[in-house]
Amino acid sequence: MRHRLLLNAVVACIGSATTVQAQTAAGASELAGFTAIILTPVGALPHFMLVRRTLDSSSRVAAALRYGRYNISNGPGTFNNLGLTGMVKITRGLMASATVGQRSCETCEGSKMAGVDLTASLLHKEASGDIGGDTDIGLQISGGMAKANTSDVKARSFAVGLPLAVSLLQPESSLLTVFLEPSIAWGTLTTNGVEDGAPRFIIGAGMGYTFAFGLGVHAAAHRVAIEDSPTQFGLGMSWRF
Repeated sequence: MRHRLLLNAVVACIGSATTVQAQTAAGASELAGFTAIILTPVGALPHFMLVRRTLDSSSRVAAALRYGRYNISNGPGTFNNLGLTGMVKITRGLMASATVGQRSCETCEGSKMAGVDLTASLLHKEASGDIGGDTDIGLQISGGMAKANTSDVKARSFAVGLPLAVSLLQPESSLLTVFLEPSIAWGTLTTNGVEDGAPRFIIGAGMGYTFAFGLGVHAAAHRVAIEDSPTQFGLGMSWRF
Protein backbone atom coordinates (compact mmCIF):
# COMPACT_ATOMS: atom_id res chain seq x y z
CA MET A 1 0.00 0.00 0.00
CA ARG A 2 2.75 2.45 0.91
CA HIS A 3 4.57 1.99 -2.39
CA ARG A 4 1.32 2.51 -4.33
CA LEU A 5 0.68 5.74 -2.43
CA LEU A 6 4.21 6.98 -3.17
CA LEU A 7 3.90 6.12 -6.85
CA ASN A 8 0.67 8.12 -7.00
CA ALA A 9 2.37 11.00 -5.20
CA VAL A 10 5.28 10.95 -7.64
CA VAL A 11 2.95 11.21 -10.64
CA ALA A 12 0.84 13.90 -8.96
CA CYS A 13 3.80 16.05 -7.93
CA ILE A 14 5.54 15.94 -11.30
CA GLY A 15 2.24 16.76 -12.98
CA SER A 16 1.39 19.57 -10.56
CA ALA A 17 4.82 21.10 -11.07
CA THR A 18 3.46 22.49 -14.33
CA THR A 19 0.79 24.38 -12.38
CA VAL A 20 3.27 25.55 -9.75
CA GLN A 21 5.72 26.98 -12.25
CA ALA A 22 2.95 28.55 -14.29
CA GLN A 23 1.85 30.47 -11.21
CA THR A 24 5.38 31.65 -10.41
CA ALA A 25 6.15 34.92 -12.16
CA ALA A 26 9.75 35.41 -13.24
CA GLY A 27 11.40 38.70 -12.29
CA ALA A 28 15.06 39.50 -12.96
CA SER A 29 16.28 38.08 -9.64
CA GLU A 30 14.14 34.95 -10.00
CA LEU A 31 15.49 34.34 -13.50
CA ALA A 32 19.04 34.79 -12.25
CA GLY A 33 18.43 32.32 -9.42
CA PHE A 34 16.82 29.83 -11.79
CA THR A 35 19.70 30.10 -14.27
CA ALA A 36 22.29 29.57 -11.55
CA ILE A 37 20.47 26.48 -10.27
CA ILE A 38 20.25 24.78 -13.67
CA LEU A 39 23.92 25.55 -14.37
CA THR A 40 25.04 23.72 -11.21
CA PRO A 41 24.70 20.01 -10.36
CA VAL A 42 21.59 20.41 -8.16
CA GLY A 43 19.56 21.55 -11.18
CA ALA A 44 21.55 20.20 -14.10
CA LEU A 45 21.89 16.53 -13.15
CA PRO A 46 19.33 13.87 -12.15
CA HIS A 47 18.87 13.14 -8.47
CA PHE A 48 18.83 9.68 -6.98
CA MET A 49 18.60 8.31 -3.47
CA LEU A 50 20.61 5.63 -1.72
CA VAL A 51 18.40 4.31 1.07
CA ARG A 52 19.39 2.95 4.50
CA ARG A 53 19.28 -0.69 3.40
CA THR A 54 21.88 0.18 0.75
CA LEU A 55 23.95 2.36 3.09
CA ASP A 56 24.03 -0.45 5.65
CA SER A 57 25.83 -2.71 3.18
CA SER A 58 29.55 -3.40 3.55
CA SER A 59 30.34 -0.99 0.70
CA ARG A 60 31.82 2.33 1.84
CA VAL A 61 32.57 3.91 -1.54
CA ALA A 62 30.40 4.36 -4.62
CA ALA A 63 30.62 6.15 -7.96
CA ALA A 64 27.88 7.29 -10.34
CA LEU A 65 27.64 8.53 -13.91
CA ARG A 66 24.72 10.96 -14.33
CA TYR A 67 23.19 12.37 -17.51
CA GLY A 68 20.41 14.96 -17.70
CA ARG A 69 18.79 16.92 -20.54
CA TYR A 70 16.19 19.64 -20.94
CA ASN A 71 14.81 22.12 -23.46
CA ILE A 72 13.96 25.74 -22.68
CA SER A 73 11.03 27.30 -24.56
CA ASN A 74 12.32 29.52 -27.38
CA GLY A 75 15.84 28.59 -26.28
CA PRO A 76 18.92 27.56 -28.25
CA GLY A 77 18.02 23.85 -28.30
CA THR A 78 18.63 20.84 -26.10
CA PHE A 79 20.98 21.14 -23.15
CA ASN A 80 22.98 18.03 -22.28
CA ASN A 81 24.53 17.67 -18.83
CA LEU A 82 27.01 14.97 -17.89
CA GLY A 83 28.49 14.44 -14.43
CA LEU A 84 30.63 12.01 -12.47
CA THR A 85 29.91 11.63 -8.75
CA GLY A 86 32.01 9.96 -6.07
CA MET A 87 30.41 8.99 -2.74
CA VAL A 88 31.91 8.00 0.61
CA LYS A 89 30.00 6.61 3.60
CA ILE A 90 31.15 8.52 6.68
CA THR A 91 29.05 6.75 9.31
CA ARG A 92 25.92 4.63 9.29
CA GLY A 93 23.28 6.69 7.56
CA LEU A 94 25.62 9.57 6.60
CA MET A 95 27.24 9.96 3.19
CA ALA A 96 29.32 12.68 1.54
CA SER A 97 29.71 13.07 -2.21
CA ALA A 98 31.43 15.29 -4.78
CA THR A 99 30.50 15.86 -8.42
CA VAL A 100 32.25 17.29 -11.48
CA GLY A 101 30.50 17.77 -14.81
CA GLN A 102 29.81 19.84 -17.86
CA ARG A 103 26.91 21.32 -19.81
CA SER A 104 26.79 21.49 -23.60
CA CYS A 105 24.44 22.27 -26.47
CA GLU A 106 24.89 22.66 -30.22
CA THR A 107 24.27 26.41 -30.51
CA CYS A 108 25.35 27.81 -27.12
CA GLU A 109 28.37 28.20 -24.91
CA GLY A 110 29.18 25.26 -22.69
CA SER A 111 30.13 25.36 -19.02
CA LYS A 112 31.85 23.36 -16.31
CA MET A 113 30.27 22.54 -12.96
CA ALA A 114 31.16 21.03 -9.59
CA GLY A 115 29.31 20.35 -6.37
CA VAL A 116 29.34 18.65 -2.97
CA ASP A 117 26.51 16.92 -1.08
CA LEU A 118 25.94 15.67 2.44
CA THR A 119 23.14 13.12 2.80
CA ALA A 120 21.78 11.90 6.14
CA SER A 121 19.14 9.30 7.00
CA LEU A 122 16.49 10.86 9.26
CA LEU A 123 14.04 7.96 9.45
CA HIS A 124 14.10 4.32 8.40
CA LYS A 125 11.12 2.02 8.86
CA GLU A 126 11.41 -1.55 7.67
CA ALA A 127 8.57 -3.40 5.95
CA SER A 128 6.14 -5.29 8.17
CA GLY A 129 6.38 -8.94 7.24
CA ASP A 130 6.43 -9.86 3.57
CA ILE A 131 4.06 -7.10 2.45
CA GLY A 132 5.00 -3.50 1.68
CA GLY A 133 8.40 -1.90 1.52
CA ASP A 134 10.94 -0.04 3.62
CA THR A 135 10.27 3.67 4.12
CA ASP A 136 13.13 6.17 4.27
CA ILE A 137 13.21 9.91 4.87
CA GLY A 138 16.48 11.73 4.36
CA LEU A 139 18.06 15.16 4.46
CA GLN A 140 20.31 16.30 1.64
CA ILE A 141 22.38 19.49 1.73
CA SER A 142 24.02 20.49 -1.55
CA GLY A 143 26.35 23.22 -2.72
CA GLY A 144 27.49 23.83 -6.29
CA MET A 145 29.25 26.17 -8.67
CA ALA A 146 29.65 26.58 -12.42
CA LYS A 147 31.74 28.63 -14.85
CA ALA A 148 31.07 29.34 -18.52
CA ASN A 149 33.77 28.13 -20.88
CA THR A 150 34.61 31.53 -22.39
CA SER A 151 32.36 34.35 -21.12
CA ASP A 152 32.44 35.94 -17.66
CA VAL A 153 29.44 34.04 -16.28
CA LYS A 154 29.60 32.24 -12.94
CA ALA A 155 26.95 30.50 -10.87
CA ARG A 156 26.59 29.25 -7.30
CA SER A 157 23.82 27.29 -5.64
CA PHE A 158 22.86 25.97 -2.23
CA ALA A 159 20.00 23.54 -1.70
CA VAL A 160 18.27 21.59 1.07
CA GLY A 161 16.11 18.61 0.14
CA LEU A 162 13.94 16.10 2.01
CA PRO A 163 13.81 12.91 -0.06
CA LEU A 164 11.15 10.33 0.76
CA ALA A 165 11.57 6.80 -0.58
CA VAL A 166 9.89 3.41 -0.53
CA SER A 167 12.09 0.38 -1.31
CA LEU A 168 10.89 -3.07 -2.28
CA LEU A 169 13.04 -6.18 -2.12
CA GLN A 170 13.36 -7.97 -5.46
CA PRO A 171 14.60 -11.42 -6.48
CA GLU A 172 18.21 -12.24 -5.64
CA SER A 173 18.35 -9.49 -2.99
CA SER A 174 18.01 -6.67 -5.51
CA LEU A 175 16.19 -3.50 -4.45
CA LEU A 176 13.65 -1.32 -6.28
CA THR A 177 13.41 2.22 -4.90
CA VAL A 178 10.86 4.91 -5.77
CA PHE A 179 11.46 8.38 -4.35
CA LEU A 180 10.00 11.88 -4.17
CA GLU A 181 12.19 14.87 -3.29
CA PRO A 182 10.96 18.40 -2.57
CA SER A 183 13.77 20.90 -2.03
CA ILE A 184 14.50 24.59 -1.79
CA ALA A 185 17.52 26.01 -3.59
CA TRP A 186 19.16 29.43 -3.69
CA GLY A 187 20.92 30.33 -6.94
CA THR A 188 23.31 33.24 -7.46
CA LEU A 189 24.39 34.28 -10.96
CA THR A 190 27.33 36.59 -11.64
CA THR A 191 27.58 38.18 -15.11
CA ASN A 192 30.41 40.61 -15.85
CA GLY A 193 30.82 41.27 -12.14
CA VAL A 194 27.12 41.90 -11.47
CA GLU A 195 25.55 39.44 -8.99
CA ASP A 196 21.88 38.57 -8.60
CA GLY A 197 19.85 35.62 -7.39
CA ALA A 198 16.82 34.27 -5.58
CA PRO A 199 15.49 31.08 -3.95
CA ARG A 200 13.49 28.56 -6.01
CA PHE A 201 11.46 25.49 -5.12
CA ILE A 202 12.36 22.21 -6.84
CA ILE A 203 10.24 19.08 -7.05
CA GLY A 204 11.85 15.85 -8.19
CA ALA A 205 11.01 12.16 -8.37
CA GLY A 206 12.55 9.01 -9.70
CA MET A 207 13.32 5.35 -9.26
CA GLY A 208 16.32 3.11 -9.03
CA TYR A 209 17.07 -0.59 -9.25
CA THR A 210 20.16 -1.78 -7.39
CA PHE A 211 21.60 -5.27 -7.70
CA ALA A 212 23.17 -7.14 -4.81
CA PHE A 213 26.57 -7.20 -6.54
CA GLY A 214 26.74 -3.36 -6.56
CA LEU A 215 25.34 -2.05 -9.86
CA GLY A 216 22.49 0.45 -9.79
CA VAL A 217 20.44 1.95 -12.63
CA HIS A 218 18.45 5.13 -12.07
CA ALA A 219 15.91 7.36 -13.81
CA ALA A 220 14.61 10.69 -12.50
CA ALA A 221 12.92 13.97 -13.41
CA HIS A 222 12.74 17.32 -11.68
CA ARG A 223 11.53 20.85 -12.29
CA VAL A 224 12.46 24.22 -10.85
CA ALA A 225 9.37 26.28 -10.00
CA ILE A 226 9.40 29.28 -12.31
CA GLU A 227 7.42 30.39 -15.34
CA ASP A 228 8.31 28.39 -18.50
CA SER A 229 10.65 26.13 -16.56
CA PRO A 230 11.66 22.95 -18.41
CA THR A 231 11.33 19.49 -16.93
CA GLN A 232 14.74 17.89 -16.68
CA PHE A 233 14.89 14.16 -17.41
CA GLY A 234 17.89 12.09 -16.51
CA LEU A 235 19.47 8.67 -16.27
CA GLY A 236 22.26 7.36 -14.14
CA MET A 237 24.36 4.32 -13.32
CA SER A 238 26.03 3.71 -9.97
CA TRP A 239 28.45 1.15 -8.60
CA ARG A 240 29.16 0.34 -4.95
CA PHE A 241 32.69 -0.85 -4.17
